[in-house]
Amino acid sequence: MNERMGIPGGLDAGHVSTKAVIMKGQEILGHSKVPTGFDAGASARKALNDAADSAGISCSELGGIVTTGIFRDVVGNLPWKRIRSVPEYEAAAKGALFLNGDSRTVIDIGGNVHMAIHYDQKGDLLDVVQNDKCADGLGIFYTRITKAMGLSEQEMSDLALESNDHLSIGVHCAQCAESDAIDLLCQGKDIRDVAGAVTGFMAERVAAICTYMPLTKEIVAMGGLARSRALIMRLRDLIGMDITVLDLPEYAVALGAVMSCEGER
Repeated sequence: MNERMGIPGGLDAGHVSTKAVIMKGQEILGHSKVPTGFDAGASARKALNDAADSAGISCSELGGIVTTGIFRDVVGNLPWKRIRSVPEYEAAAKGALFLNGDSRTVIDIGGNVHMAIHYDQKGDLLDVVQNDKCADGLGIFYTRITKAMGLSEQEMSDLALESNDHLSIGVHCAQCAESDAIDLLCQGKDIRDVAGAVTGFMAERVAAICTYMPLTKEIVAMGGLARSRALIMRLRDLIGMDITVLDLPEYAVALGAVMSCEGER
């Protein structure tokens, strides 16, 4: 996209939240995240408007928008030209490489879907493995269970790091795991150990997909759940390899959406 067409934006319309990024060349000017709710179009417009505000620019300066995420094609009519839409895994690879030029594998731990993605030095996709249906909604489960336990996501991670008793949630489905976690609390189990069990359950689900693809260094993590230090530490132990959390992990896919159209800008 050339300068005459305005400043480009990337929009990641996810199941839980919608993220927008405004970029100029290789510089991130602004970003914003809002709950997706039941109106993907309204969420998209708010995220882009808020991102423009954080960038200190007028919305009229925005040029084309690249959309990605589960609702990338149903965000409705935006007041900006849509250049194209790209699959999440394509945007994830481009975003990971932009944020860490040495990376070759990214583990995306999102609200509804988690993936392991392998790419080359240009960010072109080589392989991708996504969770099965039973593990859908991992991030949604985490948000719900933290609220049920009266915690923030940061507090959940901190408590999990203090766990001394290795409790486990013996199910494979995220929907059933919430009931198991609540049952443990009702049995009087220490909240730190329940937090550890929740974190362990999530790490096991993510690690399971990593067995289907060779993990090529350097391995990075993205998605909002990558901010959980306890989850990343448990995941490192399970796969036996180091994982670096990207800067702005929840915005990496929106960033990658913009970078995927680098040749068109």
